[in-house]
Order: sequence, then structure tokens, then C-alpha cells
Amino acid sequence: MCFSIYDVTVPVMLQGLAVMDDYLDHAQKLERSNCLDPGSVLTAKLAPGMLTFGEQFAVNCNKVELHLTKLMNRGWPTPRIVAMIYPALRGRLLETRGFLQTIQPVELMSAQTNTYQLTPSVARGWFGGNDYIRHVVLADFFFHIAVANAILRHLGAAVGKKDHLGHLTPYGSGDYS
Repeated sequence: MCFSIYDVTVPVMLQGLAVMDDYLDHAQKLERSNCLDPGSVLTAKLAPGMLTFGEQFAVNCNKVELHLTKLMNRGWPTPRIVAMIYPALRGRLLETRGFLQTIQPVELMSAQTNTYQLTPSVARGWFGGNDYIRHVVLADFFFHIAVANAILRHLGAAVGKKDHLGHLTPYGSGDYS
């Protein structure tokens, strides 16, 4: 069975954004159970120079839109600045999910055959479509989810691999007969 670019990006990102939404629930539960100030988890980070827990969400949503519009050969979206409060972050996740849900598979059909230019800070140069999708788009997306998970775990939240994988259901997509 072959997977299209749509198959390996859009549904995967929708699942990942749902995981991030669950992480916001875990963060609020951690604040309540440990009598922390509301929103304090949003400012937590693993090390100096890293993004905070809340910034992982805002940046990931901006990058989803940037990467997918680049793959569709559309104009680049303006990154959105999101207030570091739970309702704003949830709203941004919903907007990004809504954007993904508007994408049709045909819009990503030529993505593999294009080349994409990256500029610093992480990488510089031109990448073919397959490499850009596999080694930049998906890796970047999952990096921010993993860091959000790590911050929660570092603070003592009861999150693990099952939370990172999200709400999996066997035979959920109807692809298995």
C-alpha cells in the first residue's frame, strides 16, 4: 500500500494536535493538584534558551501552517502571536486543525517533486520534496510535541507514551479488512 503526502501529513498532524490539546488538560490538572498558580506550567521550560511549554504550542501551530502552505505552493502565512493563556492556546490549536481540515489530497500531489529552500537557524539549503517532508516537516512537528511531553513529565505530570500516541483505535480509519 502506498501512502500519499496527504496521508503522511494531514491526518498525522490532526492526531498530534489532539495530543497537544490533551497536554493542556494535563498541565491544568498538574497546576490544580500541586496548588500552582494558574498558567504557571505554560512558562516552564527544560533548559535556558528553549521555548516554554506554551510556546511549543504556538510555534508548532505556526509551523504546521507554514510547512503545509509551502508544500501546497501557496503564499506563506503570517505567524500568529498567541497569548500564553489556556483559552488562547486551545483556540490556536482549533484554528490549525480547521486549516488542516480544509486541505484536499490533490493540493499536496506535487509536493514530492518540488524543491524547498530552508534558511537558518536549523538548516540551510535546498531540499527535495521527500527529504523536506520526512526530515524537516514531520521531524519538526513531532519535536515540539515531544518537548511539551518532556516538560510535563519533568514537572511531575502523569503523562507517558500512551498520552504521546493519543487516542488510538484499532481499525479506526477503515483501512484494514
